[in-house]
Amino acid sequence: MGSADSEPLKAYFENIRTGTRAGVWFYDVGTTKDGTEYYKPPVRLCDPLEIVGRGQGADEGEYRVIEYLRHGISGRAETKQAAFPLEIVGTREGWALLRGFGIGVNQNGATMAALANYLQWEGSAEQWQITERGGWTDDSFTAYVLPGGEIIGKTACKTIYIGDTSKKEAYAVAGDLAQWKEQIGRYIGGNSRPSLALGAVFAAPLLRILRLENGGFHIYGASGSGKTLSGLLAFSAIGNPDGLKVQWKGTSLGFDNEAAANNDGLIFLDEIGEGDPKTVKDVGYSVFNGTSKLQGKAAGGNRTRRTWRVLAVSTGEFDAEHYLKAAGYEWNAGQAVRLPAVPADAGKGFKAFDTLHGFADGAALVAHLEEAARSCYGAPFRAYLQRLADSMADNPEALRGRLKALQSEFCARLPAHMDSQPARVSKRFTMAAVGLALACEWDITGFDKETAFAGVLVCFNAWHEREGAGNREERQIIANARDFLTRDGYGERFADLRNFGEDGYKTERNHAGFRVAGNRHAGERDNPHGYSTFYITDEAFEAEICKGFERSFVCRVLAECGWLQTEKAGGGKTRNKKPLPAALARRFNIPGRFYALVGEVPPAEWGEAGA
Repeated sequence: MGSADSEPLKAYFENIRTGTRAGVWFYDVGTTKDGTEYYKPPVRLCDPLEIVGRGQGADEGEYRVIEYLRHGISGRAETKQAAFPLEIVGTREGWALLRGFGIGVNQNGATMAALANYLQWEGSAEQWQITERGGWTDDSFTAYVLPGGEIIGKTACKTIYIGDTSKKEAYAVAGDLAQWKEQIGRYIGGNSRPSLALGAVFAAPLLRILRLENGGFHIYGASGSGKTLSGLLAFSAIGNPDGLKVQWKGTSLGFDNEAAANNDGLIFLDEIGEGDPKTVKDVGYSVFNGTSKLQGKAAGGNRTRRTWRVLAVSTGEFDAEHYLKAAGYEWNAGQAVRLPAVPADAGKGFKAFDTLHGFADGAALVAHLEEAARSCYGAPFRAYLQRLADSMADNPEALRGRLKALQSEFCARLPAHMDSQPARVSKRFTMAAVGLALACEWDITGFDKETAFAGVLVCFNAWHEREGAGNREERQIIANARDFLTRDGYGERFADLRNFGEDGYKTERNHAGFRVAGNRHAGERDNPHGYSTFYITDEAFEAEICKGFERSFVCRVLAECGWLQTEKAGGGKTRNKKPLPAALARRFNIPGRFYALVGEVPPAEWGEAGA
């Protein structure tokens, strides 16, 4: 008890970690009738719980970092840490969260109020970094957070991860680096598709270091072609590949969460054909743009938008454009540039493999690799991250210089003078080559740099042979015009003025313009200049050919390939539209100008199409 001359008694808390009295106890102060202070009997508020720090999240919300004990199946107590949002202290949500951690709470109004005060004001005020994203903790690139919460490297301050931990068990290690190189790595070397996927694994942590954009690779082929196995082998470098694999069958928000958790890392999206086409299209924007959708708060205003840098390895029987087009969606050039599609078949008779490395046949190699990938995993990526973090701490400029040198070395093997979009795609392959080569130089893969470069280059050539001719937007515009005219050019949407009499013309429905027949239809080799000319209305040109592309750009593309007929105007200008032939315009009283395309296919294809 206190006396009138002594210091006033102060209520206090005591955290007892073990023993029969384990828990947080509250010692409150009472006063007798004569004014004498005394300590009331202590009250147990909850199971052992210590405040070891505090910090702010990306949305500037305050957190308290708590440390507590969790008893497992063995009965042993394991020390755990968690970030507790200050805004839910004292609420039902807050008490539920504590109980979810296994922390029992005394269900009493007075004791719960005391526990709320303990959580808000007691314990250490040491500042922690609170992060809901995986990846590099800051721009020093000296510490990396795996999505399970494991931290590799040295952080500037204590750090705790509060993001998605649904795949924590998959971010594990089985075996060591030497075993992985012997059982898996050396068989990836010389095989282009697994090499490309593994290169993406090692390139992903370099994106932010070199300020490169998000993206990835889509490996497509028939069932059993080895596309999924290529991804599984690559992801065995990170953890249990079966656990890390994500099906395309998900929601846009789920994929955003996956990308944020794997920031500065890689995601494995398997079987695009199982996904909802709209979700695939949305993911093509949000995940690869690196920004979450705008979401409002219940209390008003908007949530802080999450950002990330991430690479993806995707698989499917066909490329993304095939699935989206079948569902009535467009896979635009920007999306195709960020997720270039590579056929799974390496063309050597072994499906996704170029070489069997001494195995009797492809089935034997596949059986070995499938078993190895599920029993030996996780060590290579950690070794690589540790070298990266150490290099950035010791001599960051030397590492950046080496990365630039590797970029230049691989780029020298690529075609010169590529158009803008193939050049952008080439950067994606270059980064995969650089990441893989760096891992080779650090003795992490089981094969050498030249083998790494060769494997990725084979994949680039396979992509370039199929997609590398010109810009995708230009090819799409020409395809739109070709599809439109071969489908409708000789149908009822175009009025053939030479088949109508003096009483005028008509089209049955959805009038798109006029057809003025030449001597021959496109495709007849003996008269390559006698094709019909299609005079297309503004509305049809916009809806059927432009399809969202800017009209002047569409006209330039069609004119440059010789398909759109233009006219010279005064002042050195060019008109993209022209009137009907004068005799027909007068005869049928049709004024105005139209977009005039000669032939139902572009000139480069005259003689190839059927009549």
